[in-house]
Amino acid sequence: MRGGYAHIHGEADRITDTTIREAVTPAAGQMTAKEADLAAKWDDDAIRLRILDDGLTEARRLAGEGCACRPGCFGCCLGPFPITMHDAARLRRGLAAMEELEPARAARMRERASEAMEGMRDGFPGDWPSGALDPARADGELYARRYEMIPCPALQLETGECELYDSRPVACRTFGLAVRVGSVDLHPCRLNYAGLANEEIERRRVELDVRPGAAADPEAGQTVVAAVLRLES
Repeated sequence: MRGGYAHIHGEADRITDTTIREAVTPAAGQMTAKEADLAAKWDDDAIRLRILDDGLTEARRLAGEGCACRPGCFGCCLGPFPITMHDAARLRRGLAAMEELEPARAARMRERASEAMEGMRDGFPGDWPSGALDPARADGELYARRYEMIPCPALQLETGECELYDSRPVACRTFGLAVRVGSVDLHPCRLNYAGLANEEIERRRVELDVRPGAAADPEAGQTVVAAVLRLES
């Protein structure tokens, strides 16, 4: 299972982190204590992701002008892949902002997600109604390969761009470039390093600063994007 790397995204029709905060966060003087605590947690999440994205920007620079990650390149945005429950909450927050600002666009995304989940029902490695993946199952990779051509519901196929780009999971941010997360060297997309020997690619590898809260944590539970974004029953 894999996610799509952070594309160089255009600004058109983008639901940015700033717009999300404005759409779903009450004004400071109108917040309850619980809302203020939640807002602080999302501010902390934004800081962690900016640190992570700084490392990815450096990795993209080292990849050179041949880096293929840009709007229209979305081969890595196909098929199911595991995301953390924190990623899921971030996606729901982004979708809530879209529903506030562009309800028709959000409805289309929910419909795509529902269709994707229905199409991937057979063999789901976990609890299909909730979308929760079962960590005890060993067939997740086979499941991903079986449905590897189903587009992510957040992908706008006409433009090849992610419609929830600023809310995308950590797996989507870290895929595609030669980076190290903790002790794990992620396998880079060859399109980003065409013509380079493996030794040269390794010399360009960047160690990412993935802070607690932003990293994948299977112990906290995992799901898939389509389960998060589908129509509510």
